[in-house]
Amino acid sequence: MNLRVIATVLTVTWLTACGADDAQPTPPIETADLVVIGASIYTQDPANPWASAIAVAGGEIVGVGDELSLQLLVGPETRVEDLAGKFVMPGIIDGHAHPAWGGVTAVYFCLFPSTALPAQVSDTITECVAEADDEDVWIQGGLWAADFFAQYQIENPRRWLDAISGDKAIALKDDSGHNYWANSKALELLGIDENTAPPPGGAFPKTVQGELTGVLIETFGILLERLPAWTADHYRQGIAYAVENAHGHGVTGWKDASASESEIAAYFAADQAGELKVHVATCIASPETAPADVDVDRYIGLREKYRSAHVHTNFAKIFLDGIPTTSHTAAMVTAYVDIDEGEPENFGPIHLTDNELADAVTRLDAEGFTVKIHAAGDRSVKVALDAIEIARIKNGESGGRHELAHAGFILPEDIGRFSKLNVVADLSPHLWFPSPIIESVRTALGPRGFEYWPNRDLLNADAQLLVGSDWPSVAPDLNPWIGMEALVTRSDPAGVYPGAGWQEQALTVAESIEVMTLGGARALKLQDRIGSIEVGKSADFIVLDRNLLEIPASDISETQVLATYFEGQPVFTRE
Repeated sequence: MNLRVIATVLTVTWLTACGADDAQPTPPIETADLVVIGASIYTQDPANPWASAIAVAGGEIVGVGDELSLQLLVGPETRVEDLAGKFVMPGIIDGHAHPAWGGVTAVYFCLFPSTALPAQVSDTITECVAEADDEDVWIQGGLWAADFFAQYQIENPRRWLDAISGDKAIALKDDSGHNYWANSKALELLGIDENTAPPPGGAFPKTVQGELTGVLIETFGILLERLPAWTADHYRQGIAYAVENAHGHGVTGWKDASASESEIAAYFAADQAGELKVHVATCIASPETAPADVDVDRYIGLREKYRSAHVHTNFAKIFLDGIPTTSHTAAMVTAYVDIDEGEPENFGPIHLTDNELADAVTRLDAEGFTVKIHAAGDRSVKVALDAIEIARIKNGESGGRHELAHAGFILPEDIGRFSKLNVVADLSPHLWFPSPIIESVRTALGPRGFEYWPNRDLLNADAQLLVGSDWPSVAPDLNPWIGMEALVTRSDPAGVYPGAGWQEQALTVAESIEVMTLGGARALKLQDRIGSIEVGKSADFIVLDRNLLEIPASDISETQVLATYFEGQPVFTRE
C-alpha cells in the first residue's frame, strides 16, 4: 500500500466500523514503524494545527491525529512512545549558516569569544602556540569584535600579535567572518606587504608611520585562496561535528549560505556514506576575489555533479557588500558618521555594478537557481531589488524566491518591493539585540544604526522571511532558541547587554516558529517534504522540555531539546 494514502484508508475503515450498510471490506492496513502518543504536537499544518499522536513508516509521516485514530497502525513490530504531554514540533531549518566551515573552526581553530578582553585573547593565543606541533606553521582562530582595536587602544595590532605568536603564523577571523587579523609571519606567507593592493572592496589599513596594522578588511575570499587548504578529511570532520551539533539543538536542515566546491563535495561524500542525517542546501559561492565573474556554466556543472538525496545544489551566492560596522564595508545611502575630521564622506563600497549584478541574477534565474545576495546596507538592498526586478522583466515570473541576506537596513520605499518581487528577507537574529557588534553598528551609523531589522514592517507588507544563525559568525553554534527569543523580545537573551533594539519590529512566538520551520523549508525548496508535521512528509520532528507558546518569551533561549527525529529515526536523545 502507498503510505501516502493511509489517511484516506483509515477514514474508510472507520466508516466501516460505524456500520455503513454499503461499505466494502477494507484491505489490510500497513502498520507503522513508530507511533508517538500522548504528546502536545504543534504541527504547522493550518488545517490541523494541533495533534497528540504521529505515526511513522518508512521515514515518512503516515498519520497525524490522536491515539484512537491511529490505533489501526499499531502492529506487533510497531514501537510506541508515550511522551506524557511533552511539546513536539517540526525540526528547525536554519536558513543561513556555514556549517561545514563552522565545524572546521570548532574542531581545528584557536577560538575565543568576541567579548574577550585583550588579556583573554593573549592567554588563548599563547596556549594555542604552546600546544601546536613543531611542524605546524599556521594557527587560525578568532573571533575578535569589530571595534576591538579602537576600544582597547591597540595602536598596531600586528606588533601586538607578534609579541605572543612565537614562530607561528597567526590569522584570526573577526565576529562577522569578513575581516582578519594577522601577525607579521602570516602576512609574509600570504604575500601581503605595504605595496600590496587590496581586493575590490577591501582594505589593508596602515599606521601613521605607513606600516601594515595586520588588520585585513573584507579579505576573506583572497585569504581562502592563500591560506593552507583544508582537506576533504577536515571538511568531513567539520560536517560530522555540525550534524551532531544540529541534532542536539533540534535542527534537521540547513542552507549553507556560501559553499565552496570542497565543502559541497564533502557534503556529497557524507551523504553517500550515510552520515548526513540533515537536509542540506548549498549556495554555490561566487569568487570573492572577482565577484563579477559569475560563471553560470560552472554553477550548472556543480549543481549536477553533487546533487544527492540530502544535498540540494540549486542555489547560488553573490556578495554585494560587507558589514555596517566601524569597518564601513556595507553600502549605505547615508554616509558613515564616525570618520575623522577632514576625511571624505564614506558610504561603503559595493562589489558589483548595477549592470553586472542584474546580468548575473538574470542568467542564474533563467537556469533555475535561487540566488542569495549578501546585501547588508540599504543601498545594496536597493541595488539587489533592482537587479531582481530586471530579472523578472526579462525572464518572467520564474518562481525563484531569491533572498537578500543580512538585509537589516531597508529604505521605507523598498519594504513593499520584497512581496511584489517575491524576494525573501534573510534575517540574522543574533545581530539585532544589544551586543558588541550592535554597538559598532550604532557607532558607525549614528541614529540610522538604531533602526535595524524592520521585521514587523516586512511581515505586515506580506514579505516572506527567513531566519539563520550565520554560524560560525557571531553565533557560537547552531542553537536556534537564542535567535527565536531575540525575534520576539529584541533583547539580549543572556541579559549581559541591557536594553532592546527597535522593539516595535518584534514578531510573535507563533510567527517565529513558522518562519524557522516552514520558512526554512521553502528556502530549501522542500516545503512539500519538510517544515510541518503532515501525512506524506519526512518524519522530522523534535521533542522539547517546554511548550514555547505557553512560557514567557524571555525563557525561550533556555529551551532544551529532549529528542530529535530525522526521517523517523531518533538521532539525538538527551540523557
